[in-house]
Amino acid sequence: MQFYSSQYVSASVTPLQVFQSQTQAFVSQFKSSITHDFLLSLSTIRTTTQSNNLLAAQFTNYYLYTQSNNYVTSYYQAYGNCSCASSATCAYESSIYDPSDNVLFTVPGIYAGCYIIEALLQSNLQCFYNVTCINKIQSYFTYYLSMNLTTLDASLLFRFGMNSTIQELVDELMVEEWNNATIYDGYYNECQPSKCSYSYQGKNDVIYIITTVIGLVGGLITVLKLIVPRVVRLIAFCIRRCRVKRNAVSPAILS
Repeated sequence: MQFYSSQYVSASVTPLQVFQSQTQAFVSQFKSSITHDFLLSLSTIRTTTQSNNLLAAQFTNYYLYTQSNNYVTSYYQAYGNCSCASSATCAYESSIYDPSDNVLFTVPGIYAGCYIIEALLQSNLQCFYNVTCINKIQSYFTYYLSMNLTTLDASLLFRFGMNSTIQELVDELMVEEWNNATIYDGYYNECQPSKCSYSYQGKNDVIYIITTVIGLVGGLITVLKLIVPRVVRLIAFCIRRCRVKRNAVSPAILS
């Protein structure tokens, strides 16, 4: 799992609504990818352990028997009608025993089985929400170690329940709720645009059209006042020049 590995790049400032939808898509993709990667790794470990028939340190899947010829033979453990030879998920509710192997207390929701991880994934935390169950567990362990346990707060549960299995919690990465905080101001300040522009479509009213036409007519009149007199004088000058040329007498030399 790697955070701060993605950068958000845009050629122009992204609108707020688009920015929020894009970041939500990024977060959804992030959650999906890390969940898939984690569960794939866990599944690989579980499958490798089961397919290789690895011997558990607590001998929960096999028990060893020494024969008279000093050879050691292994036998599959069985829990009820379930044998570790056929299934690695065989499990039973854990109990606390006295020195004579008599059951003193069965812990609700806590399982043991062929493999600790498989039994753990089938367990739930219901006992840890119950003050009576917590006190009973503490009473059996105070001789060996000092514990000060408090019950879990059921009011804080959002997605899961008290009977939700550890498998269900692990499938969701043990995350009760994902909180996405999208800070648009931080993104906008980071971009620091030098200028902004916008366009919109609208309809002009009658007053605007009249004032615009009057403005155009007034401007046209002003231009004509400047141009027309000069054009008239230029035309008059050209006419006079033509008349002078027609009336001019060219001198002739008689031989």
